Amino acid sequence: MKLCVIHINSEKGSELYTQMIDGVFDKIKNPDTEIVHRYARLRRAADTTYAYPYFINSLDVAHRFAEASEDGFDGSMVACSGDPGVVQARSLSQIPVVGPMAASMHWACEYGLKFGIVTTADRPWFEAVNTIVTANGLWGRCSGIRSIEIPSKQAFTQGFVEPALVAAEIERQSRKLVEEGANAVVIASAGLSCIAAVAGLTQISDMGAPIFDVLSIGLKTLEMRVELTRKAGFPATSRVGMGEYFEPADTARVKSQFNPLF
Repeated sequence: MKLCVIHINSEKGSELYTQMIDGVFDKIKNPDTEIVHRYARLRRAADTTYAYPYFINSLDVAHRFAEASEDGFDGSMVACSGDPGVVQARSLSQIPVVGPMAASMHWACEYGLKFGIVTTADRPWFEAVNTIVTANGLWGRCSGIRSIEIPSKQAFTQGFVEPALVAAEIERQSRKLVEEGANAVVIASAGLSCIAAVAGLTQISDMGAPIFDVLSIGLKTLEMRVELTRKAGFPATSRVGMGEYFEPADTARVKSQFNPLF
């Protein structure tokens, strides 16, 4: 199968990060899975911790999803724990579209009564994660959210060179969440997820509590969705409600009304 992974910022400057993600995916993907990376236009990934650029960028991501559907991919996912553009893209796509955060939270529910969340040190993103849990109707299963105590500027520079340093802090916060009632932990950051996966952090070993990186769970969920569509005949998404298909002619009509935004 051919899958499209859509990134929330531009390709330039993301080369090392993309290579790291490929290394993570190569270990877990099916032998016949081909992964192609595509990118949004936003130049600074750090901007996505703020509400306005995140909102604008989500539109660009949704269009990359639509292009992936038109270009013959079997499925697509966004490499961001905010799941930007996913709901909107499902109404434009004929292929399965996966948001890794939603997939990971629901997956964590299979491992115990409660899951906790570890995320970045950024207050705006911490609050955004709260809204994502609420939007997915999972506050009853979420024991709490904790931020790492390493500033993002350090975590996403030094962390890519010395992943064990940041992974140790992720594990420390995960341990606190388990002590406070979580049975499993979800990492609400694609960057931190990549660092954890590279460092081999998959659980609190002495507790037996899993720590899920959203990129890995997102990819395996996408592979499963594609296989269920191919082999079992399930639709790519529900066409009832928000997933109702928005025809290409209507998409073009609406886009023309918002030029030069597009």
